[in-house]
Amino acid sequence: MKIIDVWNPKGGQGKSMIAINLAAATLELGKKALVICQDPQGTSTLYQKSGNLPFEITDAIPKSKPDVDVIIFDHQAADWEVPEGKLIVMPLKPARDQYATYIDAHKRAQAKSKQVVTILTDVDYRRKGERKLAKLMEKEGAFILPSSGVYGRAAEHYRSIFDDALNRSNLIRDRRREMLQIMTHVLIEVK
Repeated sequence: MKIIDVWNPKGGQGKSMIAINLAAATLELGKKALVICQDPQGTSTLYQKSGNLPFEITDAIPKSKPDVDVIIFDHQAADWEVPEGKLIVMPLKPARDQYATYIDAHKRAQAKSKQVVTILTDVDYRRKGERKLAKLMEKEGAFILPSSGVYGRAAEHYRSIFDDALNRSNLIRDRRREMLQIMTHVLIEVK
């Protein structure tokens, strides 16, 4: 069983969006996923209440070992305690102040010998600074998710981007491919 901690102490970086869509990508890859929402705001649990997801989200760690291949912890903002798991998926947005917090958190994770997969979210390539940061981070191995209305449309109805209701959305294939690439990397390449 693979355990993934989606963590960044800075709020608004896309942790819940990443957790939901990585779980959906896990299903697309033929595996079972469980999301554990550790955020008091309960963004992920709102998705569960909608009934639109083909996987479970809970706000508590199960008492017995769940029958899943992947457990994804959706961590809360302002939590500077580095997660216990070996693998951290760390989303961040490209604004300078967001990046500064990421650097500090990333150093803390590295000091505890964590494997970190970075995802730069909501990148607007029309902005020179964001384009420059995306190129730099991509060279360092980060995954880049361009700004896209697909995520907003999915969130409006508490769905993942893999939901059939979004099949006709502009660039949906690209967004799904990107999320599948991240999940494939996490499942196969990250030990």
